[in-house]
Amino acid sequence: QNVGDTKILRPGRPKKSDSPYQRRIARERFRRRAGIEPIIGHLKQDHRLSRNYLKGVLGDAINLFMAAAAFNFRKWIRKFEHFFALFTLWLFFGTTTRQPSMMIL
Repeated sequence: QNVGDTKILRPGRPKKSDSPYQRRIARERFRRRAGIEPIIGHLKQDHRLSRNYLKGVLGDAINLFMAAAAFNFRKWIRKFEHFFALFTLWLFFGTTTRQPSMMIL
């Protein structure tokens, strides 16, 4: 099956004429796709990618870009959550060391 210029590959038995290299590449490609499908599911569920309210091809691109950006930003925040917690504490309470003149109050 061809969609545009790309051929849709489905996992199945490799052809007898395939070399070991072709079989390995196909297996890696299917594994990569299997790893991406749960991420697409999260984007659809958590980041409103299931329904597009924007019009046209540009709207589709904007919707996908914003969902991917939200997903990546959320992942980035999870990675640096300790830094954000310390930064927030510092922002609200200032430094942890007090000057001796402030202790006299």
